[in-house]
Amino acid sequence: MGQLTFKEANRRYKGLFFPIMAVYVVTCIGGSLLLKRIEDPALWMKHLATGLTIAPIFAVFWLIWRYVQETDEYSRLQQLQALSLAGMVSAATAGTVGFLELYDVIPVGAFPIFLLLPIFLFSYGIAKWLRGNGEGCA
Repeated sequence: MGQLTFKEANRRYKGLFFPIMAVYVVTCIGGSLLLKRIEDPALWMKHLATGLTIAPIFAVFWLIWRYVQETDEYSRLQQLQALSLAGMVSAATAGTVGFLELYDVIPVGAFPIFLLLPIFLFSYGIAKWLRGNGEGCA
């Protein structure tokens, strides 16, 4: 991948991130509502709803990877540090919930595991913002 200026890479990232998140919100809410309206949805419908909901998630991770690849060394370091902090927060959350379940402090399954994704992405955004990459939060 060619190296772009920070502004160019940031513009490309934002130009795709927000539409992808809109698709994610629509599929997340729409799939859930659709499956609740159908009395006994077929397994293929559940698989389709799942696939349509997770596709934007994979797209965002690809987008983050591309963003890191397109920037200079300093911006790349900032991104990778933010990603590692987000990973640590997510892993710590998973471990904490796991031990709370193990020691019967909370019932098993009380914490929906899919919430680790928004925890990761929120932590990543906060870490990027706190790192202050000079151009604002992406």
